[in-house]
Amino acid sequence: MNSYPIELLVQHAPLMFVAGLEVPPAKQDPFHSLVVRLREILSARPKGLVWDKNRGSAFNILLVDKNIRFPPRKVVPTGDQGQNAPHSPLSPLVPSSPLYPDGLIAPVWVRKHVELVPSIFVVFLRLWESPPPLSPLEGRREQEVEEERFHDQELATELSTRKRALAERGIKLTAVLLASRRLLDDPGLDARLTFLRRQSALDARAALFVLSPVNNNELQEFIHSLTEALREPSVEYYTAHSKRVRRKRNRHAGSAYSGYPTSALATTRAVPLRPIGWTVRYEYKMGTFAEFRFEEEVARKHYEDCWNALSEMFNSVTMLPPRTKRWAEAKVLADSVAIKIYKLYLYNNEHSLALSYFNRHVKRFCELSKIWGIGEDTFEYWSWIARQYRILAEILEIALRAGLRLPILLPQPPVERPPQQLTLEPPPVPGIAPANALQHPGYYYFQAARYTQERLRRFKLIEDAEILKPTNISQSPAFNNEKKTEHWEVILELYSKAYEQFKRHSAGQSRLTFFVAVQIATAYHASAKHDLAFKFFERIVKVYHKERWTPMMKPILGMWYESSKQIGNIETCIKLLFERMSSLSQEEEAATVSDDLMAILRTTKPGPESSSLIVDLSPSEQILHTAVTFYEEYSFVGKPTPFQLRISSPPFTCLHLLPVKHLAISFSDDRSPIIINKVAESTADSVVFLGNLGNSESQATQVDGSLDFMPGTTQVISGTITSEAAMELKITRLTLRLLEADWTIDVNFDPTVDANLEPLWRSQVGGVWKDIPIQKADPSSVAFRPSSHDFKVDISHESNALVGEDYPVLVSVHNHDTRSLSITMDVLLQPAENETVNFISIGEERSTSFVKGISFEVIEPGSSADRTIILTSGGTGKRILDLSIQSRVSGLATGGTAAEEIETLRTVSVNTLEPFQHDSYVTYSQSHQSLPDFLNVATFDSWDGYNAEAMVVTTLECVADCELEIASVTFIDTGSAQSKLLSSSLPLTQGGPLKCMPGDSFCVEARVGVGLNSADPIPSTAEVYSSPVRVGLEWRRAGSNASFTTTTLSLPELKPPVFGLTVFIEPPASTKLHTSFTLDVRVRNNDPHRSADLNYVLEPAEGFVIAGFRAGTLPLLLPGTEESLSFNLIPINAGHIKLPVFKIQQILKEEPVSDPEAAGRTGAIVDIIPVVDKRWDSLDALGNNVHFYSSDGTTLAELDLSLWLSVLVLAR
Repeated sequence: MNSYPIELLVQHAPLMFVAGLEVPPAKQDPFHSLVVRLREILSARPKGLVWDKNRGSAFNILLVDKNIRFPPRKVVPTGDQGQNAPHSPLSPLVPSSPLYPDGLIAPVWVRKHVELVPSIFVVFLRLWESPPPLSPLEGRREQEVEEERFHDQELATELSTRKRALAERGIKLTAVLLASRRLLDDPGLDARLTFLRRQSALDARAALFVLSPVNNNELQEFIHSLTEALREPSVEYYTAHSKRVRRKRNRHAGSAYSGYPTSALATTRAVPLRPIGWTVRYEYKMGTFAEFRFEEEVARKHYEDCWNALSEMFNSVTMLPPRTKRWAEAKVLADSVAIKIYKLYLYNNEHSLALSYFNRHVKRFCELSKIWGIGEDTFEYWSWIARQYRILAEILEIALRAGLRLPILLPQPPVERPPQQLTLEPPPVPGIAPANALQHPGYYYFQAARYTQERLRRFKLIEDAEILKPTNISQSPAFNNEKKTEHWEVILELYSKAYEQFKRHSAGQSRLTFFVAVQIATAYHASAKHDLAFKFFERIVKVYHKERWTPMMKPILGMWYESSKQIGNIETCIKLLFERMSSLSQEEEAATVSDDLMAILRTTKPGPESSSLIVDLSPSEQILHTAVTFYEEYSFVGKPTPFQLRISSPPFTCLHLLPVKHLAISFSDDRSPIIINKVAESTADSVVFLGNLGNSESQATQVDGSLDFMPGTTQVISGTITSEAAMELKITRLTLRLLEADWTIDVNFDPTVDANLEPLWRSQVGGVWKDIPIQKADPSSVAFRPSSHDFKVDISHESNALVGEDYPVLVSVHNHDTRSLSITMDVLLQPAENETVNFISIGEERSTSFVKGISFEVIEPGSSADRTIILTSGGTGKRILDLSIQSRVSGLATGGTAAEEIETLRTVSVNTLEPFQHDSYVTYSQSHQSLPDFLNVATFDSWDGYNAEAMVVTTLECVADCELEIASVTFIDTGSAQSKLLSSSLPLTQGGPLKCMPGDSFCVEARVGVGLNSADPIPSTAEVYSSPVRVGLEWRRAGSNASFTTTTLSLPELKPPVFGLTVFIEPPASTKLHTSFTLDVRVRNNDPHRSADLNYVLEPAEGFVIAGFRAGTLPLLLPGTEESLSFNLIPINAGHIKLPVFKIQQILKEEPVSDPEAAGRTGAIVDIIPVVDKRWDSLDALGNNVHFYSSDGTTLAELDLSLWLSVLVLAR
């Protein structure tokens, strides 16, 4: 912000002059302390604040002399003969003005209202008082009274004179009289104050105060009350100024005449300020005065109008020619006004509007710059943009320190819409464009630094062009000023501020923070501050190595190398050259790196304290591509295992040009490194054989090999290795040693482990070396296990297990070793996929998942032992048993090599089948019991009947894969309260076991009464009842001596249909010719709500003679009641004779007959009730007769109805 006059940026507050507070020279003065404290308090507010969080309650207070002179208000232009009105000395109409003739706003005008002309003038004066009397009884002398009147008159005259002078400018005068506490108690003080106010013509409000020496708190309260009382007069002062300026603007806008002087001098001056220029002046002044009044919305509106007018002025190069003084002043004014506008937006927390106006200002003046010939190819263009971003960052930084809150940029969760408001279009994705979001100051500092770098680049291009071919540009003031600018100092300052802001506003280590740090280091390097660049690069590279930002490392390492070379850090130069070898991309680059390294080694010497220079390369920096392959996944202790180390040189490398002495291979145990001395060079791929390297106690191995490291070649180092302890062994480090002159350099790097690369094994096939892929999960290591124990594990069991049985799995261990072995076993039962409960048991141990520590005792050589695992499966499916068999040599102390425990794993898979499969078929019929008298309350206490009968026929089939022996089949009571078993097909006693082959089946029947203890004896809807019994079978495998297994099979739920009004005929199965028999008919009303009005007719039949009444009306059947009828019939024909047709009708409704001839009679709507032969009463759950309909309700084909409602008549 130092690029602009502070007067144009400062936060305005009403100006108050305070006079009369000169510090008394003598400390014995009673008012010395009071004056000092007043000066401290009144001058505590800092001057020139750009951001003021207390702007609404603050005065800009200046301590001045009582005789201060104000600047002249208006002057008459020289040579003017009174033809024009006087103007302000700063008006463009006055030739002596710095704005004459076409200037806009000078900073001195703002300074006049900020520092020179106050709105309030407060003067501190002492109120004269006579010396205290010698005695309290002594009265005041007449001489003292006259002297007091004289001093009061002088004070009134002084105030009156000052009041008249200030009133001409509209400035409020306030007097504060300093008096002692003794004077405050004087009864004549009020009269003296009234005299002073009248004589000096002071205002009646907030014009006269009295202050005596008080403590700090009371003094603070006095100053607060004083400023609050003077706030309204101050606002009135600036309101009057605004009204005066507004009148001028209105007169100017309504008249073509702008009030220019008409003197002879005026005819010879330059072009005067145009009307739009006057608009700029008036809008800026009204915005300034509104800011003094704390009317921020009004101020912002005037500033926006001022900016729009300025933008319109810049459209014309004739009105404001580029690169002129007025053009530069107007440009500074436009920038300052824009700063004011978005600062006022920020005051109201309107972050997006502030950023929007900033972007609008930048975009508009970038467009204007192209009109002015200051395009993107000029350094002035980028200088201006950088300045705008820097000012925004500085304002935000100041505002954040003062309490401004940045907006939260996290996207809000989408609002869930109710289903009826869903649309076909996808909901909008929450978020905000970064360019439209106000960021923290670090972002804008960073942008300013980037634009300043572009400014420097453009300047250098122009400067270089001027050196080759000088033009007028080199003589311009802008070019000469740019040459004096320390660009890198500015860039570093901006990047440093951005770095601090990013650290402050980032949680943890942010990627952007390190990115800014890289820019700082780059700037230090470019500005030749290599010591500082070295420190930054050292910290940055350490983090980038850790996080493996390999692509970003190459340019950083190059600059770090140059800085190290400039400050003479040779060891760092050597290390960086090796790091750069890992990212070589061209042959010329590889040659350059090798030449630099060899030049350093030949021209320098190592330090006296170091014997060798150690270079540790990170895993992301590989100067060689290596892969370790152990042929075996695991090996036994003491047994050699082969391995190969594959070394591939990158396509671009310089290792073949360096003085490599040897390659050292370090393993993960404590053995000495294996040294491979370089003895020859070869361009073909080669294999270096190391032989058997032994164990960790072997002596160091050194072999010779052709290590050429030619670009693009692959070399294989092959050998075998042994370990005397159980462990995981791998190659942990590779070390290349270089010897040149006095230098010894050890380059350490780790072998790479790439899971995406297929492991290869180089082998000689037919005299030709070939790479053979091997299948191994982790080829980079080998696990050495203790030497194996020679024993055999046999597992035997049946092919399949059956659900519920105790299924034995026999585990036998045979010791073929020469040593006695102690064997223990752990058994893990894997969870079943169908979540059934399963058990394993061994002896007394029983568990659903894991049994541990089953001992086989000590098995002598040549002996065996076995244990039986009992598996009980709760459902079908595959059961997995994981067996862990641990063996240890018996009699040896724990911890020795030979006493190591060896684990042998076995897996047993058992498929479990169901032993039986069952299917049930259910038919329903009405209860054969007579309905009780439901009109009797006692019936509900004693009746134990049921609503319906269910015949459950269950087919049992043997589905096991072996013959089963069934000991018994029974019905097991389930304890159901609403159903009971009436009868079954199972005998009371059974004979010997029943043997079933796979596929054999048999049936069992159960007659069940349902609806016991029902809350509704006559249900209106179909209800579901649980079965009262389950089928229980006791079985085992045929020929087995195992105990019987009990399997229970559940019967289906019972859901009898709802029976309505039903008519049953119960004919005998057979009768004799010419012998009478009784035909019983039962009519039952099963409707729970409606009574039944019925009549019946028994029609004649050819085969029978009917005795008795054949037609009649039944009594009204109430719900839940029944009526029985009996007819005597004599058959007269033999054979299957159809019974007489029995019709029963239900009268539903009676209506009058419309026929006049039938007057007095009624017609009836009747419903014919079907008659059921009780011998064929079998229904499904839907109420369909199973003898006539299928399960889906369709009529059965080839239906034989000859036996329906018929009787067999036998001849005598």
